[in-house]
Amino acid sequence: MTILVRAASLHGYEGLARSIGVDAQRELERAGLSAQSLADPDALIPYVAQFHLLEHTATVGNCPDFGLRLSECQGPEILGPLAVLLRHAATLGDALDLASRHLFVHSPAIRFAALPVAGRPSEVDLAFSFELPHLPPCGQSRELALGVMASVVRQITQARTRPMLALIPHARIGPSRSYARVLDCECRFEAPVLALRIAVAQLSRPLPEHNPMLRQLAQSYVDQHFGSPDQVFADRVRSMVRRFLGSGQSTQASIAGMLSIHPRTMQRRLLDEGHRFEDIVDSIRREMLVELLSRQAALSLSQIALMLGYSEQAALTRSCRRWFDCTPTELRASRQAAQLSGAVTTTSDRP
Repeated sequence: MTILVRAASLHGYEGLARSIGVDAQRELERAGLSAQSLADPDALIPYVAQFHLLEHTATVGNCPDFGLRLSECQGPEILGPLAVLLRHAATLGDALDLASRHLFVHSPAIRFAALPVAGRPSEVDLAFSFELPHLPPCGQSRELALGVMASVVRQITQARTRPMLALIPHARIGPSRSYARVLDCECRFEAPVLALRIAVAQLSRPLPEHNPMLRQLAQSYVDQHFGSPDQVFADRVRSMVRRFLGSGQSTQASIAGMLSIHPRTMQRRLLDEGHRFEDIVDSIRREMLVELLSRQAALSLSQIALMLGYSEQAALTRSCRRWFDCTPTELRASRQAAQLSGAVTTTSDRP
């Protein structure tokens, strides 16, 4: 089962790699990636490939602080629509709660939570972890994540919140000055968690860019396009299938991987709710076919077949006959006739 992450997590990689004398193209290919796979920030890449890429680049480039440096090329914007949601939250605590609930959009393998500090009720740890089976060496990716977390907190609060302590699960791998520059706080290595520690009082700090309307718009967008972790499981699967239908990543195994569960577990949970994965894919294809055929800018049937995840146009035709008892061409003609009839009726009804 392949666990994926948005390609935005490697924003800035190629330029930084070249700056330390590393052949970025060769390193990407070695990790099973390509420059083209990083061109779209919303594209999904194997998370393990990122781990291997950063570890090997740091080694061949003799740059032990590569992950920290890469975090300086990134900020909230790598989170895509989540960045808007976080920036316009009411308080820092609200933003962190939204992050913990919606980071699955960036990758289902990420876990984030605000954890109380034992014996220190006035402090809280913003803890981050990767939930992958057989986690490979990932010191560079951990430091990248910590640096990005520090950048997000700094930017959404406009530098009004500063971490008290950085907790890092491994021994120091880079120069001390790099940790000081990027994290701007004391670092404690070989800690039990990966986290930034802040004062609890900071959680109630109002965010300067808080805008209730923009926050609601961003929330609606995220819920519509990515689903919600609290919604019915079948609806989450449906949202993921619709998003990735034309990318070749809408198979049962791929969708299960994005949700960090085994395909058999996903099928069992769907059956518990009275659904089957194959039926969900079929119904989404049916809905999308009607939408695509109704567009004013006519798409070719071969384009539509690809957008619906079919390997050939003939498969689209067979499905259309099963759904509507006609070919896609005939369905398009009937839809256009219905639209034209509606437009004529509306015009004739005018006084």
